[in-house]
Amino acid sequence: MTGQSSMEDDTAQMGAVETREDTAQLVRVSSTRGDPGGAVATLKLAEVTKTYGMGDVQVHALRGVDLVVDEGEYIAIMGQSGSGKSTLMHILGCLDSPTTGTYYLEGRDVSQLDELELAKIRNRRIGFVFQQFHLLPRISAWRNVELPLVYAGVRPRSARRERAIEALASVGLADRVEHRPNELSGGQQQRVAIARALVSDPAIILADEPTGNLASDQADETLAIFEAMHDQGRTVVLITHEPDVGERARRMVRIRDGKVIADEPTARGTSR
Repeated sequence: MTGQSSMEDDTAQMGAVETREDTAQLVRVSSTRGDPGGAVATLKLAEVTKTYGMGDVQVHALRGVDLVVDEGEYIAIMGQSGSGKSTLMHILGCLDSPTTGTYYLEGRDVSQLDELELAKIRNRRIGFVFQQFHLLPRISAWRNVELPLVYAGVRPRSARRERAIEALASVGLADRVEHRPNELSGGQQQRVAIARALVSDPAIILADEPTGNLASDQADETLAIFEAMHDQGRTVVLITHEPDVGERARRMVRIRDGKVIADEPTARGTSR
């Protein structure tokens, strides 16, 4: 499945999720990095591969990736174009599934979840930020931000508007709530997209090249928001190919040719 089609499908699925009992079995998976007493990792990949078939050619995007991200971590996954980092992000965000291996999200084996349960996770537990802002051009900033709440069936509209405006205020756009995307700078549009990711109060933020289309000063503003999310206790995973962006995280995972080749604290991570 593609990221865009999965997010659109969630619109139709979320209403049914509200009345569905969650019967998935919770699988406890101990972190290899955190408390040895048995804490459950927020994200855990075990020997994950992803292979795409293109005619007679097999493209191996991921090759046996092992990764553990504990609650509240701020990590950067860094690699060049074609390294597999975006494929990894799609799997972490339940937008795609591994070919082999296992992905555990907050202790649950994602392969055991159906599409309705995955839609609920994408809408409630994970906030997505992409390089392209994916804002609807004909509606205002607050109406773009309220969309996840619409999908989740939050009512009345006044409650959605209040939460959307609060999210915009949290990223410094309290005075831009009625502006349409074409009335905003690139940095402001990305902050609207971040507010949209935050409006459901997710525990996990996944950001794929969020500064890729921004000028340096706008990139700094955006990265400061991710640091604030981390300080608030959210788990933040940042995908990037830029070393200076990756160094803003507390831990850097380097990926090349579909394999993790390094996993170590950044300078900021070691200073804390």
